[in-house]
This record gives sequence, C-alpha cells and structure tokens, in this order.
Amino acid sequence: MVKRNLLLPIAAGMLAVAGLAGCTGTPSSSPSPSGAATGKAAAASTALPTIPPGTGIIAGTKLTSCDTTGSTVTAKGTVTMPKDKKGDVVISVSWVNSKNSSVYTRGVTTLTGLAGGDAKDWTTTGTLPAKVESVSCVLGAVIPK
Repeated sequence: MVKRNLLLPIAAGMLAVAGLAGCTGTPSSSPSPSGAATGKAAAASTALPTIPPGTGIIAGTKLTSCDTTGSTVTAKGTVTMPKDKKGDVVISVSWVNSKNSSVYTRGVTTLTGLAGGDAKDWTTTGTLPAKVESVSCVLGAVIPK
C-alpha cells in the first residue's frame, strides 16, 4: 500500500515534465513511398534530443522569439533560476505541427552553474524537414536531477 501511494506522485510528476516538452510520436521504421501522398505530416528525419527528468521551471522561462519557417530555425529567450535553487538548467524548444502535435525537430541547450535568482539568455536551434505545415514552438525548462 505504501509503495503505491509513493508511486502516484512520482508518476504524475514525470507526466507533467513530459507534457512541458510537447508530444512526441514514435518514428516509423518503414519507408514511405517516394512522391506518394501519405496524408501524414513530415516527420523529424533524425532522432530528437532527449530532455532529462528534473524539476520544471517554466514559470521563470520566457520565449522571446521562435522561427517557424525556413530550414534552420532558432529560438531565443531568458530563464531565471528560482531563488531557492542552484545548478544547471536544460532548455528545450520543440517545433511541432499544431494540428496533430507531431514533433518536427527539437533544440536543447544547457545553462550551467546558475545561482538562485540568476537570469540568463539562451538560444537553441533545430532543422525543419521539407514540407512542414502549421509549425508552432513548445517551450520546456528543467533543473535536471
């Protein structure tokens, strides 16, 4: 009984962190026919960078700009470490299809050695595949465990 009571908050926390990063689909291993219409959005051509588990600090993280067109896309912003924390912060931006939440690409950057209250600028990039549609940016930020 005690184990079950402890697992629920842990599982809920992990789901919350995963939700900050947006939804990701499992890449298909079967090739799609060349030149044929499949009805699916363009998928990421390479594996997406992973986001480590940790404490989310999205409230202290701002997205000031995010490209949604072109091949190479850049997102910029600022993050402020909570006053009662110190250490590293991992910022992630996922460029997603806003119609179906599939992730086209993801940029991840790590800011190291922040003290409580420190504010830092960050930048991350990604590469969009050809023929993307309805691109939106999804921001995430965690202090890794």
